[in-house]
Amino acid sequence: MARHTHSRFTAEMVIEMLHQEQDKEDGAILDADSESDLSDDDVDYVPQGQAEVAGDEEDSLDELEDSSDESSEEETQTQANRLSKKGSYWNEKPPTQGRARTHNILRRCPGPVSGSTIISPKDAWELFISDNIIEEVLRCTNLEGRRAAAAKGKEWRCLDKVEFMAFIGLTLLAGGDKSWDVALRELFLDPLQNPMYKATMGFHRYEDIRRLIRFDDKRTRAVRLETDHMAAFRYVWDCFLANCKKVFVPSDCVTIDEQLVPFRGRCKFLQYMPSKPAKYGIKIFWMCDARVHYTFNGMIYTGRQPGEDVQRNLGENIVQQLSSGIRHTGRNITMDNLFTSIPLAEKLLEKNLTLVGTLRQNKPDIPPVMKPNKLREKYSSKFGFCGNMTMVSYVPKKGKAVVLLSTMHDDTAVDDQSVKRKPEVIQYYNHTKSGVDTMDQMVRTYTCKRRTQRWPMVLWHNVLDVATLNAFTSYTAQHPGYMGGVTNARRLFIKELGKELVMPHMRRRMEGTSHLQTHITEAMERCGLKKVSAATTQPQEGQVKRKRCKICSTAKDRKASSWCSKCTSPVCKEHKHVVVICEACMH
Repeated sequence: MARHTHSRFTAEMVIEMLHQEQDKEDGAILDADSESDLSDDDVDYVPQGQAEVAGDEEDSLDELEDSSDESSEEETQTQANRLSKKGSYWNEKPPTQGRARTHNILRRCPGPVSGSTIISPKDAWELFISDNIIEEVLRCTNLEGRRAAAAKGKEWRCLDKVEFMAFIGLTLLAGGDKSWDVALRELFLDPLQNPMYKATMGFHRYEDIRRLIRFDDKRTRAVRLETDHMAAFRYVWDCFLANCKKVFVPSDCVTIDEQLVPFRGRCKFLQYMPSKPAKYGIKIFWMCDARVHYTFNGMIYTGRQPGEDVQRNLGENIVQQLSSGIRHTGRNITMDNLFTSIPLAEKLLEKNLTLVGTLRQNKPDIPPVMKPNKLREKYSSKFGFCGNMTMVSYVPKKGKAVVLLSTMHDDTAVDDQSVKRKPEVIQYYNHTKSGVDTMDQMVRTYTCKRRTQRWPMVLWHNVLDVATLNAFTSYTAQHPGYMGGVTNARRLFIKELGKELVMPHMRRRMEGTSHLQTHITEAMERCGLKKVSAATTQPQEGQVKRKRCKICSTAKDRKASSWCSKCTSPVCKEHKHVVVICEACMH
């Protein structure tokens, strides 16, 4: 039998209904007396020896009437305490169990979508930073590079995909090494740092790309800013979210919460949150899986867009927008008191989604019996049921109360085995509330952010961090034995991913450059690349035909026509050594 929806009554209506029920009961008693077999004369007749007993019965009846009046008043007061200001009545007893509801019945197996094969960390990462994102950033960056170079009378060296992927790889490597606050010059020039930086590209080239990288066409930005504050990053953001939604299936529960990306530069939608460690930054609302570390959907809070009206019910609108991709799937959404409300719970139930979340004490839907009270016992709980919704008030300490709302639970289950006797609703909330907080903590541990005054770069670094975390979750879902038993598996995953991204450009640099400095070739050898070839008697491209031997003394002035295959220095016949390599090893 389906559970009926809740009705709303005022306090006067409840009291009037109780009096009507009492009048009906009194009328029924009078009708029963009038239909008895005793006559009017028999009513006054008292058998001998029972007069005293009859007198006692009359006194007891009077006391019973007085006690019934007192109990009726107490019951009326109890009913009024369970009536909220909005008129919704929260019953103390759970509803009659009917047909089982269909919530949390999944029709698709959680994890990577069927048919997707991930072989390497790079394959997993490219699912989120796809080719359309890379091509758009390359196009906009080259436009800005040519414009900036022309203003200085120089020529911009076009940035291609291989070099840009190497640039991203070095950025991720800096995050994996926790070197986000180390100066770039030190990363590239200090011999004690990771040799992959200097082996991949020069310091000035990396700095030029980082300074000129753009995510939209600056020539048309002014038009788009008239309707969108986030026009400078909108395309990349939408493409990234679309990739996150289509490559992974969420579990039975998701979490919606906020993240504050630290930033103190100029931005129209900069937020101040004194409760956060950074206090100033860009606020992003995320929907993450509560079971695994995966982010499905996000929304950057940009305030009121140009031409829009003042927003009402912000928390409710955010939840409905973020959960649009999981409607009619029977999943549960866990959220905090910023979003939870009775109207939102009703709207989610219409879309076959349940809700578990905390309620603020100033909500008019909370009845007085659920409010904090010094007379309530510590670790005690009070339940209220209204239609398909359950409200529980738990006392963690004297004079305090935590109120939760759930459309997933419909009983008064309490953990009697523990000392704190927490209700099952609170235990479920504690197990599923930290999806976004855990994601935020993990991306801050190995973040690739750098100091910048441009808010699109802040969002770009955050997108790279979240994409790397999603890639790690997707990869380990298909390869459960990856780095088994290792506590720093994600750090090793980031380093392996960074190496896969930089190696094609590093190999192209080694093969395409005729003369590299010694410290660069040594760094390439430390990264696993070694150029081995026999000494040649032909001059290399860009060199003169004969030069003085590097090893002979200057006084001899001995000319040489052979060059070293490793350092490309000229050597004479006396000091050169021919390296013999078979044809198989050469290839």
